[in-house]
Amino acid sequence: MPELVQDGTLVLYGVVGDDYFEGFTSSQVLEALSGLGQEELLVRLNSPGGFAHEGIAIYNALRLFAGRITVQIDAAAHSAASVIAMAGEEIRMMPGSMMMVHDPSKITIGNAEDHRRTAQSLDLQGDTVAKIYASRTGQSEQEIRALMKAETWMDGRAAVEAGFATEAAEEADAAQMSAPVFNYAAFSNAPDALLELTRNWQAEGVPMVAAMTAADVKERNPDMPKENPSAPSAPEIPTPPPAADQAAIDAARLEAQTQERDRVNGIYAAVRSANLQSDVAEELVRQGVSLNDARAKIIDKIADMNADDETVNATRTRVTLDGVDKFKEGAAKALMAKAEIEGGERNEFSSMSLMELGRESLNVRNLRPPNVTRMELAGMYFVPTMAGGMHSTSDFGEILANVANKSMLRGFTEANETFQQWTSTGTLSDFKPAKRVGLNAFGALTEVPAGAEYTYGTIGEHAESVVLATYGKLFSITRQAIVNDDLSAFTRIPGRMGRAAIRTVGNLVYAVVTGNPTMADGTELFHADHGNLAASGGAPSGATINAGITAMAKQKDRDGQTEGSNITPRYILLPHALRETVLQVLNSEYDPSKTTRAANTVRGAVEPIMDARLDAASATGWYLAADPNAADTIEVSYLDGMQTPTLEQQEGWKIDGSEFKVRIDAGVKALAWEGLYKNAGA
Repeated sequence: MPELVQDGTLVLYGVVGDDYFEGFTSSQVLEALSGLGQEELLVRLNSPGGFAHEGIAIYNALRLFAGRITVQIDAAAHSAASVIAMAGEEIRMMPGSMMMVHDPSKITIGNAEDHRRTAQSLDLQGDTVAKIYASRTGQSEQEIRALMKAETWMDGRAAVEAGFATEAAEEADAAQMSAPVFNYAAFSNAPDALLELTRNWQAEGVPMVAAMTAADVKERNPDMPKENPSAPSAPEIPTPPPAADQAAIDAARLEAQTQERDRVNGIYAAVRSANLQSDVAEELVRQGVSLNDARAKIIDKIADMNADDETVNATRTRVTLDGVDKFKEGAAKALMAKAEIEGGERNEFSSMSLMELGRESLNVRNLRPPNVTRMELAGMYFVPTMAGGMHSTSDFGEILANVANKSMLRGFTEANETFQQWTSTGTLSDFKPAKRVGLNAFGALTEVPAGAEYTYGTIGEHAESVVLATYGKLFSITRQAIVNDDLSAFTRIPGRMGRAAIRTVGNLVYAVVTGNPTMADGTELFHADHGNLAASGGAPSGATINAGITAMAKQKDRDGQTEGSNITPRYILLPHALRETVLQVLNSEYDPSKTTRAANTVRGAVEPIMDARLDAASATGWYLAADPNAADTIEVSYLDGMQTPTLEQQEGWKIDGSEFKVRIDAGVKALAWEGLYKNAGA
């Protein structure tokens, strides 16, 4: 990145908001300004424009600068750069320099609603920029908007007359002028001199500069007032053309935009078909070459690559795989954007249907489909390809699998499950029965008299047996789904499979709670002998919850070394049927069960967790659970620690399309009873 500050001068050369092509960004300008403390600052500007929002940000940063700012336009202040120029108390136009103001523009890919939203944002941005110009020039916003819509170009004298500059240096001859190397054909109303410069640059690779005077500006804007040295005035608003002429202008502009879109899309398609990288297409689009010329350059590019590399086949293989990978990545992101999955983005594939994406998956491998029906063609999309001499899944099937996997994981993570809050997580490496070992409390330290030796303490342990099991389901993406452009086949369905996977684990957890399994000591999880079962049931209240808290605190270590473990419950697990009762008990300032204003001793004592699976078992039973980091409760174990489901794919045999399998390997086991407590309820 070039230094923006040179000898106390802020030098802004290049594209606004793009430091990739040695331009400058608003953040870089802010950083540069923070290191400047002089009372006066010269800003040298030479830019073809760039991102409008970056130009506005830089304008505001300069306006907030404490010192006096002079903007010197060395060659160009076009588009967003002209907005930056408005920040100067003085604005000098150097010999041969040009300023251009126009409406902001943007490329949109999408449906009609996408284009309408873009149009609205562009109108708003245009109004914002017009306010800046109006504030500087003294013209009305309506007058400025007319100049912007006409795409007005001004040399130094015209800019001063219109109020966009304060000073114009004497004009120099053509040999002294300079202009940035830029494709001026991208503008709809660029002066002939700059268009000629662009053509010469494209043909010879050398930028050629031509003069641009106020007369040229007025020739393109005939309604501008004539020069009046004794009383200079702002230009009049150009008289709007008759409706018929305006319709013709709009039709011509639409035709030009259509041709430009077709040119850009055609160049990208030709580059993909040639298995070249996308930066080749970007360069051809930037140069402004026609589609036919681009195709010729692509052929030359391939010939040069083959001539430079003795291993032609290896080169072609490398380029092909790179093109295929780029297509698969881009297509997957486009589909993810349609499904509103994080990581998706709009790109050149966003407007394609599933059938069109499938056809493109064949095109990028130079596979030309025969003249077949749509159903037969859809079936071809799933035919495995050859990669490195080995059969693999089809590119199209791999794209769908990628999107389906992300949809499944989104469904898995967004599911409304509760067990993760109060259970711990474990890892198992195989499906053999395993012992989950817990440690008893250490007890207390013993006194060591002066001169005596320390003695070793012992820590007992207990073990519960757990075994993993596999849970899964199949779904398929068929030819019919592709022909019908049915996105739900690999978005909504896998999402529901993901939710089903985590719900399966939740079912296992709450089955342990309500099923009251037998522990390793031969006694049920909740039992009087374990000290974690209320002697008589009762609805949640200050008295019953306090009884549970006391019972858990008095749990003794299994080695009998302590009087009480002081385990504290953190959660109360309950059916939805008890929701109102529990929330009143936990949130009331006073004990709801008493007629006097007695303090509520369990206010905020535990955090309620409600689950419908507890309703299915009992509408009255409720439980207390300790923080799993403080005491053992129930552990959920996963194979190799993989807590998310796995999606596997194979090309269909029983069905025409791809078959997918969602699988998760999990095991659930209560490790100890001390951290759990049950009350059967009233």
